[in-house]
Amino acid sequence: MNTKINHLAVWILIVVYFLIGWGWYAIFGEKWLNLHARTMTDIERAHNVGAYVLALVASIVVVYTLAMLISRFNAATAFCGLKIALACWFAFVFMEYATIAVFSAFETNPWPLICIDMGRPLIGFAIIGLVLGAWRKRTA
Repeated sequence: MNTKINHLAVWILIVVYFLIGWGWYAIFGEKWLNLHARTMTDIERAHNVGAYVLALVASIVVVYTLAMLISRFNAATAFCGLKIALACWFAFVFMEYATIAVFSAFETNPWPLICIDMGRPLIGFAIIGLVLGAWRKRTA
């Protein structure tokens, strides 16, 4: 059986992944700012269109890359898609960020901050993996 990427599912997930970031920091934003010793007025200047365009491009790259991997591994169930997505999150996102954050010569971040920063992609990758594993476009 040949599998293809379900582009409809991918584009829906791009929007979902983008919105997860908005919702995540709406919930944890105040704690995140406190852990950075910042206030909302400190970061208001950073909220320009370019930042949102970059976030959207990053969402497109993340979701399409996971879709390609899930397709290549021929994950035929939601659980298989979830395992692939979580393996990618752990190996390529969490381990790299945690190592840099903890052992950086310039800055050491507390674990609660790392958990907030890594929780958003964890939830996003899990949803992407579940949906792409379950909602596949199949050809004969």
